[in-house]
Amino acid sequence: MKNILVTGGTSYIGKHVIAQLIEKDYSVRTTVRDKSKSDEIKSDIEKHLGKEVSLDVHIADLLKDDGWDEAIKGCDAIIHVAGPFPVGYDGGEKELTGPHEDGAMRVFRLSKEHGIKRIILTSSVASIWMDSTIEDTVRYIDESNWTNLDDDSIDAYTKGKALKEKAAWDFVDKNDSIKLTTILPSVVLGPGIGKPVRRGSMELFMMLINKEMPVAPPLKMGIVDVRDVAKMHIAALENDESIGKRVILAEDTYWMKDFCKMLNDLGHNAPTFSPPVFFVKFMANFDKTIKPVKPLLGVDIRFNTEIAKSVLKYDPIPIEKTLKDTSDFIASHG
Repeated sequence: MKNILVTGGTSYIGKHVIAQLIEKDYSVRTTVRDKSKSDEIKSDIEKHLGKEVSLDVHIADLLKDDGWDEAIKGCDAIIHVAGPFPVGYDGGEKELTGPHEDGAMRVFRLSKEHGIKRIILTSSVASIWMDSTIEDTVRYIDESNWTNLDDDSIDAYTKGKALKEKAAWDFVDKNDSIKLTTILPSVVLGPGIGKPVRRGSMELFMMLINKEMPVAPPLKMGIVDVRDVAKMHIAALENDESIGKRVILAEDTYWMKDFCKMLNDLGHNAPTFSPPVFFVKFMANFDKTIKPVKPLLGVDIRFNTEIAKSVLKYDPIPIEKTLKDTSDFIASHG
């Protein structure tokens, strides 16, 4: 299994997956939506690795068939990373859930046609931790949990992630020739490859260190290093024991105020005041950056990462290193 397609090659996680695969002597191809990004992605990875690399870049959009046949043809396996993550998205739900669910099904359908036997799918803890009907203030979450898609308070991005993963599992249940593993990272941080992009978890990090968020919401979140996320995708690819499993990744979980204190230990000026839960829940009705996590405010989230540790030998990079390396990465790009 040496020819691997990584979808979403320009993404934060995608670039690290590509770089680590190349370091392990895999033959790698990737997809990008924008042709202008073809040279940029190769240049970024070469600079990161300090050497010239061979990378076959295909133009393919999750919402169109064009380009996917050529991208998939001849591959031994696919690592499907591609998917949108706009912070504070407030457009129509279908415009966001569509690229997740429909795009994944396009990749899976064509994978079956081309005889692909192995897919690693990048999902998210967004698929497992959202349910405002649960009133527990302490919530233990493992791979058996699913986000409640009937909960009207859940945002489009979260629904998109859950719908994509559910659709993937439904597909392989009906098409057992494809063996699937899903990777569910929590909040992903760590140094990027190329220039920092204010998107997703990096947007949150920059908002905090620039004090664009005036307070630390009473939110507990898992943190995982992007280098570990990439490593676990490849570990799943190489380990048949991971087939049929959902793999949660989190170094640990941290209240936002404690997370901000760690940022301040690095010389930043992040907010450390955490307002009462009832106040932030009220404000979430008007603030699109907080609204998506409203069901989780004040909830002591605890992730079970035993499958990652026992099956994939997940030995997480300590959060202190992750935060320092993230901070240094952003500073190095002005």
